[in-house]
Amino acid sequence: MKILIIAPLTEVSEEESEIEPIEVTNWTNPPVGISSKYTFLAEKKFLEQERHEVKILTLVPTEIKTRFNVKFNNYNELASNILETLKLGDNITVEVIPFEDSVSFGTSLFFSYLKINDVLKNFLPSLILLDVSHSTSSFSTVVLAALEIAIIDSLLTQQVQDYIYTKVAKKGDSIQLISHVLKNIYSIKLSEYFLREMKIMKSEKQTNLPQPVGRAEFRRLGFCIENCYPLIMLHILNRIDLEKLLSEEKIMDIVMNNLEIRDGKLIENVELLEGATYYVLATHLVKKYKVEKPFSIDNLRNILNLTSPTCRRISNQIIDEVMIELNYLIKHLELKEAEYSLGQIFNLVKQPLAEIIRKEESIGNILSGYKGECDNIDLTGIGLDPNATIIKIDRDKIYIYYSEQCEDSVLSKVKELMGD
Repeated sequence: MKILIIAPLTEVSEEESEIEPIEVTNWTNPPVGISSKYTFLAEKKFLEQERHEVKILTLVPTEIKTRFNVKFNNYNELASNILETLKLGDNITVEVIPFEDSVSFGTSLFFSYLKINDVLKNFLPSLILLDVSHSTSSFSTVVLAALEIAIIDSLLTQQVQDYIYTKVAKKGDSIQLISHVLKNIYSIKLSEYFLREMKIMKSEKQTNLPQPVGRAEFRRLGFCIENCYPLIMLHILNRIDLEKLLSEEKIMDIVMNNLEIRDGKLIENVELLEGATYYVLATHLVKKYKVEKPFSIDNLRNILNLTSPTCRRISNQIIDEVMIELNYLIKHLELKEAEYSLGQIFNLVKQPLAEIIRKEESIGNILSGYKGECDNIDLTGIGLDPNATIIKIDRDKIYIYYSEQCEDSVLSKVKELMGD
């Protein structure tokens, strides 16, 4: 089993002690003791003896500098000296996180999320152990919040089936289970992150901050996820210019270039808000799910990964019904390769087969002679307005999208429903 141990570390240990590790099958303590300064090192040794593949990510806050005689003139020196002083051993990834009373929660969350997400993306563990034995509750809270967002990111962009993460801590001489959580795509609620103003950063000084594009689109995306409008989601994503989105590297550079050391403290001339982390999560999803028009039926089903289980079930049922009707018409009437109005296809299917056959010569004209009516957009169901929605038959593929003349009307309807 591939096991990732995430260990926030605010308390430095000088002496080794006998630590009873924890089993990851029955969550009991085996009758063994491992001598170590830290529980996560003891657990790693035990798990490797059990033939598991183990990786440790240790997140260290900058406030730990008060425990060391560390000299520094800038942030890079501070981080480098902290890493050099800790010396936790080989094959352990240690990352320094800006975290102290002069640093915003949003900045600490952003850096923690990026570090955890990078490890998840490259290691793809079967189990995650969050060991809070050597951390204050405040820093552990930041790391846990970052872990949960990174898990969402990984589930939706890496096509991982699920993640199991457990929170453990040392009690007495043994490592004990605190909580056990299963996360999969069915437990994700993206609207919690996207249905907000999503402010990225702020500054008390006269600093020219970039105006991140995409925030309005991300909010509309959150609304469509919440209200089960998968086809509108595809159109929103299609309109986003990836090149204009503010990258995580650019956000990090802005923060780092506006950090200064004053009286031994980190001072943020530009501080990040929680929205910075949600913004990066959104950009990752855009890169994963953005597809060009025309959208295939598979594209429509795939975007449902971002929605609730109820939305997925209802949407797939509606899509199945549409496909059954289309295949019926293709088989019995040999529909030509062309664009058709979804509304007129529905009307045609309602007619008895004998009546359809009797009108066979005019069927093509009926189906292709539609006019897009965009004045009264109806988003009942999953947003497939009968007049605005186009079905395109192209050889052995079927595409679905809003007509050119109605696309703006559909998106305007979404803004109206949102109160924008």
